Amino acid sequence: MKLFAVICALLVAAATANPLYRNEETGAEFVNSTVVERNTEDWQLVPDTDGNLHMVNIKAVDLSNEPAFNAPTDIIFRLFTRQNPTAAQTVQLNNNAQLTASNYNPALQTRFHIHGWNGGGAATGANIRTAWLNAINCNVFTVDWGAGAQTPNYIAARNRVNAVGAVIAQYIDWLNQSRGQSFAGVSVAGHSLGAHCAGATGKRTARGRVQSIVSLDPAGPLFSVGDSANRVHHTDAVHVENIVTDAGNLGFADPVGHANFYPNWGVNQPGCAGSTCSHSRVNDFFQHSINMNNVFGATRCRGFADITSRNCVANGASRRMGGEPVIDGTSPALTVFFLTTGATAPFAHGPR
Repeated sequence: MKLFAVICALLVAAATANPLYRNEETGAEFVNSTVVERNTEDWQLVPDTDGNLHMVNIKAVDLSNEPAFNAPTDIIFRLFTRQNPTAAQTVQLNNNAQLTASNYNPALQTRFHIHGWNGGGAATGANIRTAWLNAINCNVFTVDWGAGAQTPNYIAARNRVNAVGAVIAQYIDWLNQSRGQSFAGVSVAGHSLGAHCAGATGKRTARGRVQSIVSLDPAGPLFSVGDSANRVHHTDAVHVENIVTDAGNLGFADPVGHANFYPNWGVNQPGCAGSTCSHSRVNDFFQHSINMNNVFGATRCRGFADITSRNCVANGASRRMGGEPVIDGTSPALTVFFLTTGATAPFAHGPR
C-alpha cells in the first residue's frame, strides 16, 4: 500500500510539474512544445467530477459486480426556476403530468447541466445553476446520472456517455414536441465526462439542433482526437464553446469546439496546487462568467501551437470566455483563445 501511495504521489507530481500535451492522432507527447517519450502503461490517473484522482487500469473491464444502469429510467432530471431556485421539481422523461405541474415555461431560455464521473445528487451543479437563475429568467435542468457515474469503474462510466447523451437528447425533443421548446433557446453545459455527455446529446437530438454546448475541461482518458463520434465535437451544436484548464493531464488538450479557451495556457491554474484543482477550476470560471459584470476577456491566437509554445500572437478579434449567452457567432471551428485569470473569485481580469 505504501508503494502504491508513492507511485500515485510521483505521478501527480509529474503531471503538475509541467504542462503535458498529447496529439492523439500522431501519439506525440510534448512539454512546452518539446516532444518527449513515455512508456505505455495500463494504469492511469483519472479524475472524478470533483477532480479527485484515482488510479485506473484502463485495459481492465470487469462488469461482473457492476450494478445495471438503465439510462432512460435511472437519470433524474431536476428543474429549477426563479419560482423554485433551491427546491427542485423532478420532471422525468415523457412524464407529462410532472411537466404540467412544474414551473417549466417553454417561453423561457432553457439550460442543462451535466456532472462527471462519481458526481450526482440533488446538489449537483448548484453554483452554476444559481448563476444562471441570477443572470436570466430561465429553466434550469440538472441532469443526475449518478446511478451510472458513481462507480469505481471509470471505464464503465465512460462507456455510458453515449447512453446518457441519448436520453438528454430525447428529453429536449420531448420538450420541443410537447411544449414547443425552441432549440434556439437550449444550452447544455457539462464538466469532464459530462462534457462528452453534452456532445453526445447534441449529436442525437432528432427534432432540431441545440443552440450551444459548453464543454468544461472535457475528460481526457479514453477519448481521442480521431474518434469525434464518441466525444464532444464542434458539429454537436450551432456553437460549441470549450474551456480547457488541465490540458493533457486530466483534461482533453486539443481544441474541439468553435471557440476554445486556454486560461493560463490551459494548465496550472493560479491558486491551484495541482491537476485536481485545475481540472475543477473551470466550473468556477464558468460560474463567475455568467455574471456579465465579470468579463473574462481573451485574445485570439493563431492556433493551438501558440498555446503549446506559450506564445499567443494576436490573430483576430478578442472576445469574452463563457458568459450568458455563450454564443457570439463569430468563431470558426477550432479557433483558439488565450487569457489570464486571478487566483481568487471572481477570477476575471476584464476585457482585452
